[in-house]
Amino acid sequence: MSLIGKEVKSTLAWTEAVSRVWNILKDHKPSLYPMEEWDDLHDIRIAKLSTEGLEPSCVPYALAVKAGLHLLNESLDKSHSLSQDIHNPTGSYWHGIMHRMEGDYSNAKYWFRQAGVHSIHESLLAAAQEVCKGYDLNMIGSDSLKNKLEALVSGPTWNANLFVDLVEQQVTVVQDDTSDELITELQWTEIKLLVQYSYQQSGGNSLEL
Repeated sequence: MSLIGKEVKSTLAWTEAVSRVWNILKDHKPSLYPMEEWDDLHDIRIAKLSTEGLEPSCVPYALAVKAGLHLLNESLDKSHSLSQDIHNPTGSYWHGIMHRMEGDYSNAKYWFRQAGVHSIHESLLAAAQEVCKGYDLNMIGSDSLKNKLEALVSGPTWNANLFVDLVEQQVTVVQDDTSDELITELQWTEIKLLVQYSYQQSGGNSLEL
């Protein structure tokens, strides 16, 4: 088999394996502040996703897919061990989400600054606007939190640092049920879009969101 043939075969094996794990995890909405992994068997499945034979340019994004799947499984340490070795904006983005989920909010902002304006931001802002339409923001008990949410979805671009502030305020101060549900869904949407992007850059086409 030619080298090109081997790369095609490896890409197909990778994308099919990822799709199987994705279908297990995609409907799970990870907590804003997870205390432990959702299911350690899923971590084993993710670890077994082999990047062997992928084109070298695809490998960092394949690792990014695995980092994102670990976050869907609320497995922060395993995600971190991958994202800190992915030296591109997408790796920095995963690094930022991980630190936000562990409650290290200033460090999260550092990594979001390293990521800069990301390719998913336009889609994420549009999706966030749709998510918020499904909620009555007047049910949120904190005016400050409500104002931040309104500012987040009405801005011209996605504001990653403002989203960090929202999560921090909800987790550490407000702890409102309505805002927790809404912000958790926004985080879930963000993770899914970034997994999708990482998957496409690793050689895949699309995943069912």
